[in-house]
Amino acid sequence: MTYDLSDTLSDGYEGMGPVISNILHAVTPLVAGRFVREQGQTQGISITDMLNGGARFIDFRIMYTRGPDRAIGEKDWYCLHGCESQKKALEYLKDVRTWMDAHPQELVVLWASRHGNTGACGTDQYPDTTPQVRQAFFKQVQEVFGELLFNSTQRLNETSVLSLQKRNQRLVWLATDYVESTESSPLAVDAKSIDNQLVNSGHGLGAIKFLRQGGPKRRDSSAQNRFLLMSMAAGVAKEAIEAAAKIEFLPNVFGTHDKWRKECAATSGVPNMTFCPKYLMEWSLMTNFYNQKVIDMAYVEGAADLDVDFPNAIYLDAMDLGGLIRTGTATINPLEEGPVHGTDGFAYSATVIAATV
Repeated sequence: MTYDLSDTLSDGYEGMGPVISNILHAVTPLVAGRFVREQGQTQGISITDMLNGGARFIDFRIMYTRGPDRAIGEKDWYCLHGCESQKKALEYLKDVRTWMDAHPQELVVLWASRHGNTGACGTDQYPDTTPQVRQAFFKQVQEVFGELLFNSTQRLNETSVLSLQKRNQRLVWLATDYVESTESSPLAVDAKSIDNQLVNSGHGLGAIKFLRQGGPKRRDSSAQNRFLLMSMAAGVAKEAIEAAAKIEFLPNVFGTHDKWRKECAATSGVPNMTFCPKYLMEWSLMTNFYNQKVIDMAYVEGAADLDVDFPNAIYLDAMDLGGLIRTGTATINPLEEGPVHGTDGFAYSATVIAATV
């Protein structure tokens, strides 16, 4: 849900203790909030537009936090990626329900976590929360989706799409902290069943090595009732973010900005790169430029080799309207727009669908 982030750092942000998190929650809207948001925004179109474009797996990150621009007051569940979302998490889920009602044959998988960790439980997953608070949120989830929730007394990997459609159990809720957050509800699936593969995306095309064994890997996961997930999202080095922050906030004394740009560029591993992406989405666009080659290679090679195949789901950045992934240089709303020629994209959804057919 990073298309709708505020300039307020979420409570319980990954890697920060509660005291620092609370201070930064109050401070970020006033100081550096936009920069912090820019380091977390990977998407620019709404959840409805993503679904219209073919997305069926949603990385849905949530945290129990005070609302944006509020230093005090009651907490609720918001989405987050560094900064927290403008609206409560439940509002985005209602958008999903509305879309599913309008598309009665479609299946959607939602993975709820704080920061993409499948194994952390309790307050390690959701700091400063109680089981009762977490269970109250899942009850709200049940109220939104009702009969659409998949009943996990059936093995997901042994249940056909047709069966899910006939039973109208078309929403799979993959829950981290499954035992406490859902009270081991059959209306959720334990996120520990996710086999989350953080493969090497980027200019080295390392992800194709994984996809060349995608068929056997997915069959192995299916036999274990696991959900094979692959990341093709951008990975940004801490040093690159630090360099971008120095360029943003510190004066250019004796050419220091050039020095920091070179340090930032060097972290990319791209030969002869000289610029420093300012936003996380700029890194995402560059990653997608190489991702399109990997996805197309898998499609072409898979036509002749059944071992070359896609996993159960892929998550990546900068999805664009119509099922494209943005590969040009223009960032997607609400970030600053680049030149018109920068809106090029790759037919991501259509390629995966074609490979499946």
